[in-house]
Amino acid sequence: MSARLAEDSSMTTTLLLAQACNNRWSNHRLLTACATLPAAALHAAQPAAFFGSLWALLAHLLDVDRFYLDALQDQPRAYRDEDWPDLATLTAAQAASDQRLIALCRTLDAEQLTQLITLPRATGPVREQRLRTLQHLFVHQLHHRGQAHALLLASGVAPPQLDEFFLTQDEPLRRAELQVLGIDEGALWGTTL
Repeated sequence: MSARLAEDSSMTTTLLLAQACNNRWSNHRLLTACATLPAAALHAAQPAAFFGSLWALLAHLLDVDRFYLDALQDQPRAYRDEDWPDLATLTAAQAASDQRLIALCRTLDAEQLTQLITLPRATGPVREQRLRTLQHLFVHQLHHRGQAHALLLASGVAPPQLDEFFLTQDEPLRRAELQVLGIDEGALWGTTL
């Protein structure tokens, strides 16, 4: 492998790991804010809500994460909606899923990123590149977290900032949470902030 290709591969895996860590942090902030809502408000029908309510949207996010993670780890299975009993259970499952994504991104190499994986679909299995599937998963998460952000606001809860992860200037705003989550920015970026 050329030095340039190795450098590009290293940068790609670093960025994927950063996205996975950002996902963990964003979900932590979002679900912490959701925990301030009564269960009735989480489950309340909202006309602007994808899937009908904030609760259904949060469940969808987690269910899709788990579907793609299974496929990304070469254990494809059909998509299924889980019946999450309460926010505490969903939050714990989301944290486990987020940690699983971080662990996956920590171990990926250039060859694995170009490999094809199987995604079971209702019309039959399809093959997709692992890197493109990961990028799709990150966009899916961002897309629906943005909707959840708006639904929190509509429910009367100040939604958390979800864009304070990457810039050095925002480090003081995330420091305590990243410590709680076990995310070491120095190790992630290979630098000291």
